Amino acid sequence: MSAQHSRTAWAAALLAAATAATSLVTAAPAGALVGSDAPADTYSFTAKINVAEQQACSGVLVDPQWVLAAASCFADGGKPARAGKPAAKTTVTVGRSDLAQSGGKVLDAVELVPHADRDVVMVKLARRALGITPVNLATQGPVAGEQLTVTGFGRTKTEWVPDKLHSASFTVTSAAGADVGLKGSDQAVICQGDAGGPALRTTDGTPELVALNSRSWQGGCLGTDPKETRTDAVDVRVDDLSDWIRRTAFRVQDDVTGDGIADLAAVWNDGTLHLYPGEVNKGLSGQNISQLGGTSWKTMKQHAKGDFTNDGIADLMTIWNDGTLHLYRGDGKGKFTTAAAVTEGGKTWGTTKQLTAGDYDGDGISDLMAVWSDGTLHLYKGKGNGQLQPQVKVNVGGNTWGTVKLLPGGDFNGDGIADLMAVWDDGTLHYYPGNGTGQVGTQTPVPVGGNTWDTVRQLTAGDYTGDGIADLMAIWTDGTLHLYKGDGKGGITTATTIPYGGNTWKDMLQFA
Repeated sequence: MSAQHSRTAWAAALLAAATAATSLVTAAPAGALVGSDAPADTYSFTAKINVAEQQACSGVLVDPQWVLAAASCFADGGKPARAGKPAAKTTVTVGRSDLAQSGGKVLDAVELVPHADRDVVMVKLARRALGITPVNLATQGPVAGEQLTVTGFGRTKTEWVPDKLHSASFTVTSAAGADVGLKGSDQAVICQGDAGGPALRTTDGTPELVALNSRSWQGGCLGTDPKETRTDAVDVRVDDLSDWIRRTAFRVQDDVTGDGIADLAAVWNDGTLHLYPGEVNKGLSGQNISQLGGTSWKTMKQHAKGDFTNDGIADLMTIWNDGTLHLYRGDGKGKFTTAAAVTEGGKTWGTTKQLTAGDYDGDGISDLMAVWSDGTLHLYKGKGNGQLQPQVKVNVGGNTWGTVKLLPGGDFNGDGIADLMAVWDDGTLHYYPGNGTGQVGTQTPVPVGGNTWDTVRQLTAGDYTGDGIADLMAIWTDGTLHLYKGDGKGGITTATTIPYGGNTWKDMLQFA
């Protein structure tokens, strides 16, 4: 950062068992990184975090709905950051290098997931920051002598609360364990408010995340003792946290057991409901979990499975034979709880021809898509409490949706937005990409299977392989169950037979 814009510094609290004359100050809610104004679009994944409008930090977008930041930014009353909802209202601005301008996203933080033994926390946003590309995660750790670019929204040498993102180059002096030593200069100082900002390596022209700002001497930062001239810093390594980051950010809308893999809910011909847990290598684990309700499920008209309560566990939406819609909340252990009535729509759900679930608007909460009796398709956005917002008509397709035989929903292209797969009346399968507003794009034929899809008894979607891409589960006419893995491009691969259950799947009445 420039001599006039110091942006990467942290709080003035000293490390335990250290003296003011010899120790680094800790990374706190404010910090400044001395350096130059960052290019407008190069580091748009860098976030500004405001906690209760009293303290500020930096962070980095690692997933459309998650920011990685310094856990110390969320310390409360001297106590470490706690998992769950932030103790104080917290807002995150991302995709905007100049805070005085418009653009980007300003979103509430709704959940914190601190790392067990590093100054790192995952911050969940209220909605996906669509249109902003998350940073790439480095696959190799830092090495002494290499140059890293650090960005942040912290203090500068002359400004307490700068509006612009800054960047500066630092040299790695050491990389032992989780700590990354950085050598600064008069033009490169990490100041208060830069805590959590990214340290980046550029590979083939693309920045990738290596570490986060954690502690600094803050020499030259506004508000620091003028006698302090040291500019070195210590970042916390994150390149080896990719699995933890992925597990935290990854949400499977169809997971009832809490293991990150989609599960299958099926109604037998005797009217009982059963859950079949998914398994990455075999499709299904072979376990069969009986559900509440006895044989009453035989009278239910339609089922759709998704996370309507925003707790990371899939629930079941069911249309009763009196035309009302009810939610059965998933408990995270493979069971559905007692029914709660959904008020939207009253008793009109009985005329619905197709019902499917997915996150079509990018807020992390499942929504419903329903084909009405007149053949039109309508979206009901989930509120996150098991209830639905009023319907919005889907523009594509007019009243032709009434001829669709099967309509599973899921994220088939890996962009975090649910899409539709539709079996047309001629037996062909077609893909409709979701655009994040609740609407879908024009259809693309799926070549796998040709026109044989009209012989499929039941069809549903979910991520049964744990790769973040929706797959299809289909019951063939011979009663066997088959998995079609999603290819991440809106298509599927050829079928793999699920060994569990043999040809007994022909007795299933409903599938979700």
